[in-house]
Amino acid sequence: MATLIEFFDVPPSADAAFLADWQRERGAQGATLYRAIRDDAPVRFVSVAAGDSYELVHEDGAVDEPGGVILCEPFDVPEPSVEPFLDAWSRRREVLATQRGYLGSRLYRGVRAADRRFVAIARWSSPLMVHRAKQRPEVQHAAVPFRSHPVFYQRIRP
Repeated sequence: MATLIEFFDVPPSADAAFLADWQRERGAQGATLYRAIRDDAPVRFVSVAAGDSYELVHEDGAVDEPGGVILCEPFDVPEPSVEPFLDAWSRRREVLATQRGYLGSRLYRGVRAADRRFVAIARWSSPLMVHRAKQRPEVQHAAVPFRSHPVFYQRIRP
C-alpha cells in the first residue's frame, strides 16, 4: 500500500487559510490531517493519504482510531545505514509496544530520494505516557541511534 505523507510548516496566523486550501485540495481525496499540539513545532501539519511517496514497512495496533495523540517521527537515515536502522527501530518498537499507553504504530519508507527516508507514526493515549515510557530503562536501552524529529499531533480532519 503506497502512501503520500506531506509536511507543512504553517505559521499559526495562517491556519485558517491553510485549512481551507487543504480541505479543498486534499480533504475530498480522503486524506487525514494532523495538527501539532504545540504552535512552536517545526512542522505544524502533517497530511497522510493514499499516494506514491512512502511504502508501509511495519504496522501494528490501532493507529487510525480516534482519541489519544499521534507521535510523528521522521528519521535521518543515510542509505548505507538502512538495515541497522530497521533493526534498531524494530527492537525499540517491540519494547514500546509493551508500555502502558501504547496503541499502535506504522513505519514508512520514502520511495523517492527527495522524501524523508523513514517516518514513524505512533498512536499513544497521551504525551505523558510517552514521557513515562521513555524514562524506563528498557526503553532507554532500546534507543534508535539515528537522529529523529518527533512531534505530537492531534487528528483534525477528516
